Amino acid sequence: MINQELVIAPDLILYNAKIITVDENFTIAEAVAIKDGRFVAVGTNHHILSLAKDSTKKVDLQGKTVIPGLIDAHFRLLDRATAQKYGANISLAGSVDDILDAVKEAAARIPKGQVITSNSGWFPQMLKEGRDPTKEELDTVAPEHPVILRGEYIYLNSLALKQFNITKDTPQLEYGWIEKDPSTGEPTGVLMGDAAKLVNGVHLKFSEEQKSDALLWALQECSKAGITSIREGGISIPDLRFYHQLYRQGKLPIRVSAQLSLNMSLPLAEILHNFEQYYLNNPFGDRWLQVDRASYIFADDEYNRSNLSTPIYNQRVPQERVRRFHSTRDGSQEKVEQIITGMAKLGISGGILAGGDQAIDEVLDILERVNDIYPLSDRRWVISQLFYPKERHLARMKKLGVVLTPMWHHYYYYPALEVYHGRVVAQTMDPFKMLVESGVTVGLGSDISSIPLNYFTAIYFLHTRNSWKWGKVNPDQGISREQALRLLTINNAYVTFEEKEKGSIESGKLADLLILSDDIMTVPAEKIPLIKPLVTMINGQVVFGEKM
Repeated sequence: MINQELVIAPDLILYNAKIITVDENFTIAEAVAIKDGRFVAVGTNHHILSLAKDSTKKVDLQGKTVIPGLIDAHFRLLDRATAQKYGANISLAGSVDDILDAVKEAAARIPKGQVITSNSGWFPQMLKEGRDPTKEELDTVAPEHPVILRGEYIYLNSLALKQFNITKDTPQLEYGWIEKDPSTGEPTGVLMGDAAKLVNGVHLKFSEEQKSDALLWALQECSKAGITSIREGGISIPDLRFYHQLYRQGKLPIRVSAQLSLNMSLPLAEILHNFEQYYLNNPFGDRWLQVDRASYIFADDEYNRSNLSTPIYNQRVPQERVRRFHSTRDGSQEKVEQIITGMAKLGISGGILAGGDQAIDEVLDILERVNDIYPLSDRRWVISQLFYPKERHLARMKKLGVVLTPMWHHYYYYPALEVYHGRVVAQTMDPFKMLVESGVTVGLGSDISSIPLNYFTAIYFLHTRNSWKWGKVNPDQGISREQALRLLTINNAYVTFEEKEKGSIESGKLADLLILSDDIMTVPAEKIPLIKPLVTMINGQVVFGEKM
């Protein structure tokens, strides 16, 4: 249906294209009309061109493929961007030497005596050597800088250990673990969990100018990668203001939705009081900047702490410390249930990280009990990560109306799963086909620490199950290109309560789209990662690529 009032004079018509609308029927159109930042008509060349007036700009796309703008449902963008731009970029390193080279490069531009930190996005199991860099190796490339690298844990060189007075006599903290050489008792430089607090957060401290600069850079890089909307997976209110500053200045290059973080270590009464005092019913904001969830709760997190029904292998963390790792994340099931109950009473929802199958069981148990008191089905509670969902979870998820945001980062990170959980278990991870066919709404996050990302690699992974360097993973769980594209568009719009506003190319929706270098539906599978966005358009305006 065409709204004739709106299309009296479209601002722009794109025609002679293959327009993959991602509407309910996955309609393929030839042309689209845009006015005042929204799609106003989609259809054949003849039909849409008949709407043109003298003031309408018409662009012949010469058969190019058009898709809705891509949406990332979970990326810690501000944190990752600042660490990458102002630290050592070690994400997706292939070897210890790669990490050492990145630290050496950072040492050349960061004044002597200042801390060298890094982004994360790597695991020792991904490296050629199968281990992390030693403090002695870090000493050789940055002898005059304290080095605090981020990764699965944090990694210090000798100067950093000295600066923060971490010695063999330093007692273990209540939470976390200081790794020490079993033969000498000397710290190895590896701090786990809350042991990272011994460095007073200096590896996370950046100036306001650095944060603002890195954030704008990262958002622009996202637009180049074809992302028109991104969702911060868990962000503090103080950090949210950096987005708000860009918003007020009219400088946000893409749309942003945010899920607020939650400090689980606070007393229950204080947490509930904060919800009552500070949190509005979600979502709130507008189509450029909004808050969609009021908290991010951890049921489990790191691979070495996944709550599985099978044993965890190669445990570097002492077993008695596995559940005492992060004071800000760890909470009893009773406390988690009380928090969720309090939120439900106020009519707000949040997100829960649950990777292991047993953690998912426990989360669903809690949500069902809360649902008996305060119905949740329209609140779209998010369960994220979900390394190992099982068939037994599906009907329960659907009944509760939860939304799932698994990640595609195991394209890169798979070796860590295999080392910690064993190959048999690891090969059951990310069963996207089972989830998509269950009827539960499934979105997709990235949660990778490298900027920019190639989201066509995500589609390739979901479709073929081919990983970066590790061969096929759970190969029977590949999904179609259409299904993968839905996850990154309309389904991710549903995650943020915006499926009526964006996520597909339909009349009345926001004019966010990509013009691609190749046809994503027909190009040979191995060439999907080579697809590039030629143009990224938001609100009918080009934000990346050749102006129209």
